[in-house]
Amino acid sequence: MPHHPEDDWTRPMPRTPRSGQRRDPDPTERIPRASAPREPRDHDDRYAEDGWDRGEARHDDRGWDRDDDRGWDRGDDRYAAPRRPAGRPPRRRRPRYGFRRAMALLVLAVVAYVVVMAVVVATVWGSVNRIDATPDVSDRPAAAEGANYLLVGTDSREQLTEEQRGEFGTGFTEGHRADTVMLLHVPALGEPTLVSLPRDSYVEIRDSGWNKLNAAHSNGGPEQLVDTVERSTGLPVDGYMEIGFGGFVSVVDGVGGVEMCLDEPVADEKAHIDLPAGCQELAGEQALGYVRMRYSDPRGDIGRVERQREFLSALVDKMITPSTVLVPWRLHEVGTATGSALSLGDDTSMLEAGRMAAAMRQVAAGEGNSVTVPVADPNYQTEVGSAVLWDEQGAAQLFTALRQDQSITVDP
Repeated sequence: MPHHPEDDWTRPMPRTPRSGQRRDPDPTERIPRASAPREPRDHDDRYAEDGWDRGEARHDDRGWDRDDDRGWDRGDDRYAAPRRPAGRPPRRRRPRYGFRRAMALLVLAVVAYVVVMAVVVATVWGSVNRIDATPDVSDRPAAAEGANYLLVGTDSREQLTEEQRGEFGTGFTEGHRADTVMLLHVPALGEPTLVSLPRDSYVEIRDSGWNKLNAAHSNGGPEQLVDTVERSTGLPVDGYMEIGFGGFVSVVDGVGGVEMCLDEPVADEKAHIDLPAGCQELAGEQALGYVRMRYSDPRGDIGRVERQREFLSALVDKMITPSTVLVPWRLHEVGTATGSALSLGDDTSMLEAGRMAAAMRQVAAGEGNSVTVPVADPNYQTEVGSAVLWDEQGAAQLFTALRQDQSITVDP
């Protein structure tokens, strides 16, 4: 019977004997190839062969599917090994707290500085003397534009010893009189104006008739002086500051002296000064004589008030320099010395005192006006002696311009 190949599909397949005997393998059967032993590899080369780096699927001896990019290495991040160039040490993360710590220390330093400065300012403000300088009258001038402050230097010798009175040439007169009177106008917008009112100005004093301006202070104190200035100028006085001889010397010495530049030598026997020409530092004693002298000045009281404005501006400018006001211990030293020498009106606030100082510094820097009230006769003879007679029309124009915050046309 002829043999047909398709008959082989109908024959039963031979079974493996159940006994321990092994049959010879059929040449047609596929024998798995024994895998070669793997050699140890570096961390970076362990996936370099067998297609793992190329992302090709491979079957190991156990039939597992390995795929470098889609399988063990990337398919499950829990088993992925970090890659880095051979030989480079692992990078350590630096803590990110350095910047935060620096900012925290900076904030603490700023807070501490602000607290210290607040304490110093409060101490300085507490050292200022207070006096009643508000007139108790019903016909005070109506409110005007800007603000006006009265600055007064008295000839009070209360803070001077007998030795200092003789050394400074102040004499031994008791009591106090207005030796310097200035009106500081601070506009809402624009440049401040410092106006000297000569102490011998011939003005009308309430209930006392016509007299010299300083008589108002000596007879009725700060209240009557403020009232007299308001009646003479038509300007309301919003704040008051006063300093005596002794306080003036202490303030100048406290700031280390004030530089003044003299065009020519200055000598005055009664004021006890003998100063050469040129720029020089004036100590307290010299400064007091410089602002008080008038007998050796050919212009008398008019020349003196100009020197007073000039020196006061220079003094305030040095007092409020950054090296003084921004250094706590320096501010405390200068501030308490100045505060104890000054007397402010009861209704003069810290804000108003600050406005005074800022305006004076502007004047010192040439950013304001420094003038004397227009004068018609500097040697006007009256029953109370030689006085200074104002130019009525010029003075009225000046005070009207200040009242309305307008530019002034008065020459220095």
